Amino acid sequence: MRLSRIHTRTDRLIAGLLVGLFLFGLSDLLEILLARMGIAPVDTILNNVVIGLLGAAAAYLWVRYESERQARAREKLILAIELNHHIRNALALISECASLQDEQVKYRLIDAAIERIDRVLTELVPTAGETQGPRFFLDQPEDLGPASIGGDPPA
Repeated sequence: MRLSRIHTRTDRLIAGLLVGLFLFGLSDLLEILLARMGIAPVDTILNNVVIGLLGAAAAYLWVRYESERQARAREKLILAIELNHHIRNALALISECASLQDEQVKYRLIDAAIERIDRVLTELVPTAGETQGPRFFLDQPEDLGPASIGGDPPA
């Protein structure tokens, strides 16, 4: 899933200027109508400039808000992807342990998988806003991987 974003300050500034220019033009058209009614254009040009500047500022702030909102949504999506990956791997390890005959190895691997889930939750959740992409690889002790099922415990 790709979220559209306005990336740079320049893009936000251009959007604000375009809205300001549109409002200025609209106000200028109204000025032409007022001129036909006998009101001098000199009396309304300052109003047009102020309306254009206020419109540009409002558009810039709105686009900035939307950009920040989309960045927060992206961070939440990345966190969900990371948590899904790591917890699913730990649950797969627990599932594979069900077929083991050696109770001691089974319980050690289940405890290791629970430790993995705990570590993922304590390491990833507090850092949700500090990443640009999913972190599928965390530092993991060697005895937490699926390759250790049925094997000897590491020395």
